[in-house]
Amino acid sequence: MDAVTSEPGAMHSVWLWRRWTRWPLTPTIVLVAALAIGLDVVTAWQHVTMGSLGRVEMSPALPLGILLAGMVGLRRLGLDRANLAAWREFLLVCGAVLALGIWQYTARVAGFREAIGLVLAALDEELIYRLAVLILLGACSAALVGRNWRNAEDWGVAPGLVALLGSGLVFTLLPGHVAQMSNTLHALPFAALAIVLGYAVLRTGALFPAVMVHALLNLVTIAALNTNTPGAWRTAFAASALLALVGCTIIAGRRLGILQRVAVEPA
Repeated sequence: MDAVTSEPGAMHSVWLWRRWTRWPLTPTIVLVAALAIGLDVVTAWQHVTMGSLGRVEMSPALPLGILLAGMVGLRRLGLDRANLAAWREFLLVCGAVLALGIWQYTARVAGFREAIGLVLAALDEELIYRLAVLILLGACSAALVGRNWRNAEDWGVAPGLVALLGSGLVFTLLPGHVAQMSNTLHALPFAALAIVLGYAVLRTGALFPAVMVHALLNLVTIAALNTNTPGAWRTAFAASALLALVGCTIIAGRRLGILQRVAVEPA
């Protein structure tokens, strides 16, 4: 935490997150979240798709994920005036980089159709493994400890952390990720990616910054594999994108009033 102390014995202040984002929930929303997760996980392991764009297979759970987003409300997912203003620099810069990435992928790797497929794949995974998993695990955890599960802002710290860690675990255990692991250490990048993306979403409610970062990582990863780009460059890009997301989450939290400076009495 960022703490500023004045004289010995005087009051000092620290930056504290006041709550998670505000997501009013209903039993129907939680049920749709559970169905979307189950459908995506089962079809991923059974290699069932609803078609493909280039080499990118489209998940049958994408329509359910979009339905879930509509039920939660696009304004609650960052498409309101306050959130757009809070994330403005990130959205402008990341949007420009994403547009450049799609253009370069189209010209140098595998065409526009596959580039859009990678963006839609990122959208699907964010809707399922950030939004749906966070809703299901957070609401269930809050209910188990006697908290108000019907709004994410009332969950408290522990249910939110359970939701984030669960999101990281489920995401890591997808078949495409498991296939890339030769030992437990190789699971860490997938888990870390899921937790960082989920943290940005659960703190501010803004889903689309996470979608943009995920889409960029998809484009860069596949492009790097197709062009024999050194792995260090890909790792550096991923680290920079995730650090930028965390930094902008903090800035957005301050602008939204969720992250506040609080006076603390000396011990």
